[in-house]
Amino acid sequence: MSSAALGKPAESQVRTERPETLRLPSGVAMPVDVVATAGNGVLGLPSDIDRAGWWDGGSGIGDSYGAMVLAAHVDSISEGIGPFAELLRARPGQRIRVAGSGSDSDQVFEIVSVRLAPRASLSADTAIFSVHQPLRLILITCAGPFDAGRGGYRDNLIVTADPVGDLRTTN
Repeated sequence: MSSAALGKPAESQVRTERPETLRLPSGVAMPVDVVATAGNGVLGLPSDIDRAGWWDGGSGIGDSYGAMVLAAHVDSISEGIGPFAELLRARPGQRIRVAGSGSDSDQVFEIVSVRLAPRASLSADTAIFSVHQPLRLILITCAGPFDAGRGGYRDNLIVTADPVGDLRTTN
């Protein structure tokens, strides 16, 4: 009995990667950790305001479809204002770069929309997380009035960006 030959990926096949570095429009770079949603649908975030979290249920660098969701805290009582506070002034046309491991590949995105959404509605907004649309980058942070009684901001800021050009690899 002969064993089946194993196929190998075509030279032209793009290997997808998880984001490891996010470069905001100002040029500030943030390391990216892998995060997941809890059983109640809440997206976990790195506690350090200088780090972003990549939703492990989303798309990665090189994917053709779906949402690459990155989120971070806008600020914290102990650490002050974080890099994602810059997104409060984000405008369509600004560019964001997402890089994979060792900067072997990166993808540039251009902001197409910036909007506020009530925090309670985020998990119900299936369009944000949909895999049935072309690839897009979704950045999420807290915004709007701070509600001390609830212990946080009332809204989420949602920045949507589309890929610009092709995936760049240095291999």
